[in-house]
Amino acid sequence: MRQSLLDVIRNSQKVLVMDGGQGTELESRGMDISNPLWSTIPFTKDEFWDFSRPCSDRDCIYEMYQAYLDAGAQLLSTVTYQTSFMTVCSHTAICSEKQYDQLLDRIVAFCRKCIGQDHYLIGTIGSYAAHVGAEYTGDYGPLPEKINFLEYFRPQLRNFNRNEAIDIIGLETISNFHEVKAILSWDDSIISKPFYVSLSVGEDGKLRDGTSLRELVSLFPVSNPNLLLMGVNCCKPISSVKALAELHKTLPDIPLLVYPNSGESYDQKTQSWFFAARPLGSDNTWQDIVHEYKAQGARVIGGCCRTTPKDIHSIAAHCRK
Repeated sequence: MRQSLLDVIRNSQKVLVMDGGQGTELESRGMDISNPLWSTIPFTKDEFWDFSRPCSDRDCIYEMYQAYLDAGAQLLSTVTYQTSFMTVCSHTAICSEKQYDQLLDRIVAFCRKCIGQDHYLIGTIGSYAAHVGAEYTGDYGPLPEKINFLEYFRPQLRNFNRNEAIDIIGLETISNFHEVKAILSWDDSIISKPFYVSLSVGEDGKLRDGTSLRELVSLFPVSNPNLLLMGVNCCKPISSVKALAELHKTLPDIPLLVYPNSGESYDQKTQSWFFAARPLGSDNTWQDIVHEYKAQGARVIGGCCRTTPKDIHSIAAHCRK
């Protein structure tokens, strides 16, 4: 039986390896995810759940997981980043929380079956920004402090809290200070199992809305003892190094996690990725980056959009060193 994730993070110095970009990896394997639901879309099709018949999408997801497992990933995410209740209801025939719970239960069970019982499963929850397309801007409108973030997250949190297949809940790509403030204000009646909060930062190392990470110190200590890690994700590697160093300085007693993208930039208008500078490239680049991460207190390291099993293999090799 695997050691509890809580025990690994709080009572050892072991560095764990996450998987890489799921949606972009599925897309590179031929899956069509050009839909507001993104990588959730195959799970909404009846044919996906008909195990008496072949299904290319089902095979694709299974093969994606196997590739990351073979690369050395120990924590793997559910394919639920874009599966908030509000988003699902807006783009499918699902209109009740009962139907929504049934969908989430099936997705989580399938993801657990893909990775087996010896690895940790992250119940992935995309930020409010994922619903409004603001992961890289932090623009939540003129009054972000008035948004009821708890209403938005509660259905998915409630499901993941009770789901024994999930080891830790990940609230990721948070790009607006008011959303961070709301999440960190919730006690263990709202998030009742280990969780982490991962931020989306720009090249200046600040939250996408322009907030300095030093301002996060005003939100601590938090009332929820289940907060296990803070970190950054889906930003350029160089930005993640800068942001992680700032988090380590600002919150020295909190274990950190980091999973950057490939170094590419995302164009919201064309919905495409492009290199604005030299790509990550060689294994030696990961060696330097992983060394920096570990020096800044990272306990979980992986990849986000456009990172591949090859990248995770390099990360895992350098984490072992």
